[in-house]
Parts: sequence; C-alpha cells; structure tokens
Amino acid sequence: MSATAVACLFIMSCSKKEDAVRAEPKSSVEKHRLSVPLKDGRTFVETKAQSSRSISSVLPHGHPGKFSQIPQPDAQYLRSTTLMTLKKPAAFSIINCIADDQLKLTFVDSLIKMPGYPNGWTALWNEQPFVEKQSPTVLYTRQQNKLTILLSKYVRTFGFELAPNMYNTFSFSVGFYDSKYNPAVAALTQNATTPSGATLFAVRSEKPFNTIEISFAGNLNTGNHPWGFGIAHIRYALD
Repeated sequence: MSATAVACLFIMSCSKKEDAVRAEPKSSVEKHRLSVPLKDGRTFVETKAQSSRSISSVLPHGHPGKFSQIPQPDAQYLRSTTLMTLKKPAAFSIINCIADDQLKLTFVDSLIKMPGYPNGWTALWNEQPFVEKQSPTVLYTRQQNKLTILLSKYVRTFGFELAPNMYNTFSFSVGFYDSKYNPAVAALTQNATTPSGATLFAVRSEKPFNTIEISFAGNLNTGNHPWGFGIAHIRYALD
C-alpha cells in the first residue's frame, strides 16, 4: 500500500471518530451533593443541567411599605438587634419553636436543630463579613422548601442567614408580614449558595410585622430544587 493510500485511510478514520464524538449526545444530568442526607439516605441527587441565574433584590409580594435591606451583618445591625438563643434544646432535636425572655418564634413546620460544619450541617457556611460566624448552629427544614415563622410580638427588624441543602445556587423569596393585613410590609428575593455562600436576609421596616414566609423562588416540579434549606443567626429588634 502506498504512503498516499495510508494517509487517506488515516484521515478517513479520524474523520469518522470526530463524527462519532459530535453525534454522541451530551449528558443533561448533573449530580449534586447534599449537606444533609434525605430521608431515604441519599447524599446526592441527580438534576437536569441548567445554568444558575443571578437574582437581585425585588419586591414580589405587592407594594410593601418603606423598609431597608441589611445586606451584611455589620456592626450597626449586630448592635441594634438581639440574637435569638439556640442553646436549647439538644443537637438534632426536632423543634417547633424557640424563645428567649422577649420573643417566641413558632415554626409552622418543624425543624431540626443541628451543629454547624462539619458535625451536622456538613457544608461550609460562609465567611465574614457575609455571615457572623463560619460554622453556626443551623435549623434545617427537613427537605421542605418553604417555612413560615410566627412571632409572639411585633418587630421592626428581623434577619437570618440562609443556605440551601443542595450544593448549588438557588433563589429564595422572603415576605415580612403583619398578620392582620396584606400585602407584605417588606419583601426580598436573592440567591444563596451551598457550600460557602450562605446569605443574610434581613430588613429594617417602618411598619412592624409579626410573620415571616420563606420559600424557594424556582420551579418545584423539577429535581433541581434545594431539597430544604438551613437558617442560622436569627436576629430581631422589637417594635
């Protein structure tokens, strides 16, 4: 066989391989780790691949009153608010409420109290100045993608840090309500990431409020949702 014929056969072979590579469909499934295992024991879930979209603060619950968002737990926010204690009950307890001498928080759906990274919530939380501490005690929603918090008294400032259970970036909406009226007194929608991307959701409002509703802002009909979320460093200032 001549050198020219060999070269032609080599080129044809390479061309067929390239065509095969081009024809092979790309996988549209991604595997994501979870910070807290699911009830069936899974520590990973598969989702359809999709790009994360950046979400900035918006007002999704009508036309709230005047309020200001607190983007980070700065010195003024820490000085002007009270940190809700999480010393009791014991780690990994299922809880429906927490309280201190001034305020009681009731959770419509129960939560699990767990130590922070790495002994309970197994993902890195975030770093200062974006959060108060890198490894806080976390209240986990037990795979639920929404949470309603009822306050025993009215407040004007309320905040908490939030991270999704799944290792990815998700958008969450939070409405701050006076239970006697609608629409929300204040509302936020923004991204939070796991690992190392917990985000502060906090507002200071001219109008007092006593109900907080937290929800995943995306489509629950796909596998690509947070599989629950954790909150930490709950702070408030009474009306």
